[in-house]
Amino acid sequence: MQFKIGEQVVHPVFGVGTVKTYTEQQFAGDQARYYYEVATSGPTVWVPINAQGSTVLRRISSKATLDECRSVLTSKPLTLDKNRQMRQLELATRLKDGSLTARCEIVRDLTAESRRKPLGANDGLLLKKVTKVLSEEWAAAEGVTTTRAVHEIEDLLQAGRRDVEKNGARTAGWSA
Repeated sequence: MQFKIGEQVVHPVFGVGTVKTYTEQQFAGDQARYYYEVATSGPTVWVPINAQGSTVLRRISSKATLDECRSVLTSKPLTLDKNRQMRQLELATRLKDGSLTARCEIVRDLTAESRRKPLGANDGLLLKKVTKVLSEEWAAAEGVTTTRAVHEIEDLLQAGRRDVEKNGARTAGWSA
């Protein structure tokens, strides 16, 4: 068993959760498989375990990863593709990485884009979802409340924007 009962884990869509059980289940006539039952801040999720014993779940990031993320959030954002379909494909590809660092990059880049112009519905929803998962994991890794994690992330994004403006290296996303 890769994760212990009671261990906090990260689901790529539902965010931080706690492993409640490890059990064999059969859903909708499929062949019986092993699953982790994970309680998240939203729904309880049944996460399948493949034949090799791996799953989409991962452990909470380390404090060293948080330090790397702080650098990412204060760094110059990447310019996103103007074409909606290409932009969404690029962001989806980054999300597949599943890492906390990739989530920080997406939050940084979409936040910068939102300062330039209002985000479309898809980009706005993605920013909201990724920020939620990022904040939950940040809080769990740092041992603080989610509210405190949100404030630190926002402060880091603001600091990055100020640094870019101060150094005269304005980008479309970070301009005033």
